[in-house]
Amino acid sequence: MVILNKYRVTNVKRFRRFIFFTVLLLSIIILTSILTINAYSKDMPQFDYITVNKGDTLWTIAKNYTGSKDIRETIYIISKLNNIHNATIQPGDIIKIPLN
Repeated sequence: MVILNKYRVTNVKRFRRFIFFTVLLLSIIILTSILTINAYSKDMPQFDYITVNKGDTLWTIAKNYTGSKDIRETIYIISKLNNIHNATIQPGDIIKIPLN
């Protein structure tokens, strides 16, 4: 067997074994990298940034982003993320809201 008119394979059985293990190793590496990327992308927190308008409160902002969770838990998380200690927000403040 001649490869690219340059190399001559003397042991075909050994060459096939080499090709098999090379393809197997590449498949394992590709599969592992795909699964790792999927695992890390799910754990990354996603945020929305909003600007506080006049009349907005943490309660009304959290109400829009809570979904099925307890609104008090959402308010706590928003306060913790933005270092808001006394629930007072001013118009023009930019607040980070967790989406997941």
